[in-house]
Amino acid sequence: MPLDITAFIDGTPRDAAPALEQRNPADLDEVVTRLPESGAGFVAEAAAAARAALPALAPIEARADALERVGGALAAEVADLAALITRETGKTITDAAGEVMRASRLFRFFSGEGLRIVGERFDSVRPGVTVEVAYEPVGVVGAITPWNFPIAIPAWKIAPAIAFGNAVVWKPSEHATATAAAIMRIIAGAGLQAGAVNLVPGAGETGAALVEDTAIDAISFTGSETTGRGVRMAAATRGARVQAEMGGVNGLVILADADLDLATETLVNGAFFAAGQRCTATSRVIVDESVADALIERVKARVARLKVGDPADKATEVGPLVSAKQKAGVVAGIEAMRRAGRQAVVAGRADAPACFVDPVLFDRASPGDLVAREEVFGPVAGLIRVAGYDEALAVLNDVRFGLCAGICTTSLKYAEHFKRNARVGMVMINLPTAGVDYHAPFGGMKASSYGAREQGRAAREFFTVTKTVYQRP
Repeated sequence: MPLDITAFIDGTPRDAAPALEQRNPADLDEVVTRLPESGAGFVAEAAAAARAALPALAPIEARADALERVGGALAAEVADLAALITRETGKTITDAAGEVMRASRLFRFFSGEGLRIVGERFDSVRPGVTVEVAYEPVGVVGAITPWNFPIAIPAWKIAPAIAFGNAVVWKPSEHATATAAAIMRIIAGAGLQAGAVNLVPGAGETGAALVEDTAIDAISFTGSETTGRGVRMAAATRGARVQAEMGGVNGLVILADADLDLATETLVNGAFFAAGQRCTATSRVIVDESVADALIERVKARVARLKVGDPADKATEVGPLVSAKQKAGVVAGIEAMRRAGRQAVVAGRADAPACFVDPVLFDRASPGDLVAREEVFGPVAGLIRVAGYDEALAVLNDVRFGLCAGICTTSLKYAEHFKRNARVGMVMINLPTAGVDYHAPFGGMKASSYGAREQGRAAREFFTVTKTVYQRP
């Protein structure tokens, strides 16, 4: 039976007629969820509830305890939540379980981090005057979250927002509302007061209403570059604070001195695991010409051993894309590469069922090709051959995105140079481009990111405002 999702405002479920539905990506005959388009009406109510909750937000230790309880509840329900994520989004059950535990640790991390907010006090240059610097909540935060990490990304927005004393209005992706409702249930039972976190399910109409509502002081968005640009412009027009993570066209450089077995695993993991649906996924493989053929043979052999199929099977390594629309876009990108004359040296079934797309690697791609310039967001990558490190670095940096980049090398010289000269926010040395820690800053450069970093201690910058006080006794 489909799950009917409702809004959750001021501690109370709010029914509305279903307007949207999400089907199981592995079996399109199954409707998993039905949900309303909350629209401007529910968003306004949620923003008002959040605003009203601010003066009565629980004391700092009570908020810390509530976040700890959320983290514990997520860990206790890991099996059920993972199964729900798999059914709703097509994420493999192993990845889904790992994501739930990551979310649990995020809530627990920020449970402690909220208690560690400290200000400063120092003497003024004027005799007899002191200066204090304090960090106060920004107010009501609007969170817009995607489907590819349906529990971890909401966790790294909601947990710090609450830890630092804010209230939240949350619009999850319409492709991940069952998971959102489960998280909301856990948060509602954690001891926070009504209105501290409010859920407004829906699609574009609801997201636009959230961005435009003047009762919302800040917007934290994760999604596509196109949508993120619109969010930034709309929020800036009314003076709201904005944080936007907008994906990347991430490059993995493989030098002639690399351990090719390690490089193969790094490439396959970064490009094809999670069906390529990670903003940090590898889409450009920039390889020294002298080892390109040997690398391709290893990649072919590794992909031949990949298990692509039922995401509920623990042995599956690559599941389906999230929706038929997403599959159509990825298939169109593959066809565009083929029309450009690029050869797929790794290619799977042309008639994969449901929302499945098998991994594809194009050889002799050009830096101007689609997969090297735009985020396809599927298990598709292009291999670009270069004549050495200098050319590899130039190709890597010659894109408008700058989220993440990796290098496979045994040379300390090149690794150190790459760390300092790759124009990205996150660098991986002999590691897949996809895969980050929950206690470290997350974010990129150029078109990939806008505003303050997410996760780790860096999260304080977005979720608080700095107040400077001068005082003469």
